[in-house]
Amino acid sequence: MRALRVRHIQDSLSRDFENLIDLSDYKGKPAEQRRTAFFSRALAARAIQRYTGATPIESAKSVVDGFGDNGIDAIAIDEENRRIVVVQSKLDNSGNAGLSQADALKVRNGCGDLFNMRFDRFSEALQERQEAISAALSDAAVTFIVVIATTGRSTLPDEAKIVFDDFLEEVNENDSVVSLEVLGLKEFHSMVVEGTAGPSIDMTVPIEQWGTVDLPFEAYYGLVQASEIASWYEDHGDRLFSQNLRKSLGNTDVNEGLTATLLSQGQHFWYFNNGITALCQSIKKTPRGGATHAYGDFVVNGVSVVNGAQTVASIHRAGKKREAALTDARVWVRFISLEGCPPDFAIDVTRATNTQNSVENRDFVALDPQQDRLRRDMLLSLHKQYSVKRGESAPAEADGCTVEDAIVALACAHDNPYYTVMSKSSVGRLSENTERAPYVNLFNGGTTAHRVWRCVQVMRAVEVDLQERRPNLYDREFAIATHGNRIILQLVFNQLNLAKVSDPHYNWDSELSKVHSVTGKVLEALITAIEESYPGNYLAPLFKNTTKCRDLVGQVQKKLSAS
Repeated sequence: MRALRVRHIQDSLSRDFENLIDLSDYKGKPAEQRRTAFFSRALAARAIQRYTGATPIESAKSVVDGFGDNGIDAIAIDEENRRIVVVQSKLDNSGNAGLSQADALKVRNGCGDLFNMRFDRFSEALQERQEAISAALSDAAVTFIVVIATTGRSTLPDEAKIVFDDFLEEVNENDSVVSLEVLGLKEFHSMVVEGTAGPSIDMTVPIEQWGTVDLPFEAYYGLVQASEIASWYEDHGDRLFSQNLRKSLGNTDVNEGLTATLLSQGQHFWYFNNGITALCQSIKKTPRGGATHAYGDFVVNGVSVVNGAQTVASIHRAGKKREAALTDARVWVRFISLEGCPPDFAIDVTRATNTQNSVENRDFVALDPQQDRLRRDMLLSLHKQYSVKRGESAPAEADGCTVEDAIVALACAHDNPYYTVMSKSSVGRLSENTERAPYVNLFNGGTTAHRVWRCVQVMRAVEVDLQERRPNLYDREFAIATHGNRIILQLVFNQLNLAKVSDPHYNWDSELSKVHSVTGKVLEALITAIEESYPGNYLAPLFKNTTKCRDLVGQVQKKLSAS
């Protein structure tokens, strides 16, 4: 039976990817080798299709399998959802094999080289996409899905599982940046039967304080325990969002805020969150709970979350950090049944629930009197524009800056690595509450227009300098100059005369003229410190670790003082 299912999968791959998979490197080789290479590469393309929704043509272009592929057979950049999908494929005609420890180590090492931007260790096909991949890797909020695609077993043997468990523990030291998915014979055969979206998602959902709407279309609503919602994502992943405009966006500022709220104020989560809207093919109440509306079990078939994907993923992430935090949290959920609805009703609901204006941290920051004072002072004393309210046009760099520019610049100038790390990994948390730290430590009565503008000038000068240096840097040095830009900025600030930053009579241009030489010295010292103290660390998570960044700042400052 397993061998028969493998043939079903191969027939499907042949139909969808014939003449799309590049086999130029197998020219002149025996037909059987070409056939095996085709199916292995098409399997990797199918995995990309499964996680990105790409067309067969687009998925085939993601294949980078070849000589020296370093454990990566396909790679796709999902720009909308700010994530990278990496695939290693293994064709198994028996349908019964598992991934070996050697293969697992190869994938782990390949991912490590990718994260550290060691592109010379990969196939030519991947190197040709270096610019786009480097840009994606430079995004501090990017997440990764590492996919093992095989026509063998869907579970990893213990020796391979240990390799990946150690890898995930190391790379996810601070945030859940990388997840591992295994697509085996069962999953790929399901795609043949059900399509790449997979089978219908059916579940039984316990709803508290439930209510119903009968006309014109049926819907049920109420409170669902957060741990229940976490299990949805654990069981189904991004398939939950098949009809949504967006999948989970990973570690964005908003999602980090949702997770933080769950971990610290779970019992208040319902009050702080807008809830979840899901479409379904049908919904029926079971006898459990009786006629009371205090509690009821509902059988829901064909579920797709169309609004609240970030809430679902953030709940799951919080549960991974501390499962007990979900016990007291409840979430407002509504299920809308599509039975008897017009053909376009699902599209209309999805569009409407995702296009309402949202309130962001910047909207609350604009209410802070300090911001209005700074806006006036910037205009009167410096003749510069300061954009605070969302919807205002951002001024040209020579003419002013935005409050977002100011937040990052002031955080890095504060001389606290915790603020600097936050400006890189979750900048929204710096301004999530305008009445307490860290916000009040950045914006207060002592924050002058000169301080804001001059710090922004330094930030921009350092970034321009790093951009000019990166083309001459390679591998980990390039990655340090990319992922470590905020720590570098803090260290540059430490070498300038910040005591004079608010003095309107001080010649700040003399400080700006030092930026190029200071940035070079800081970068060189930082590279040395990292290679001495953290040579095996993945660089993206390294710069999100406050303890390690504080250590690096201390080491670099000591090196610079001694030079």
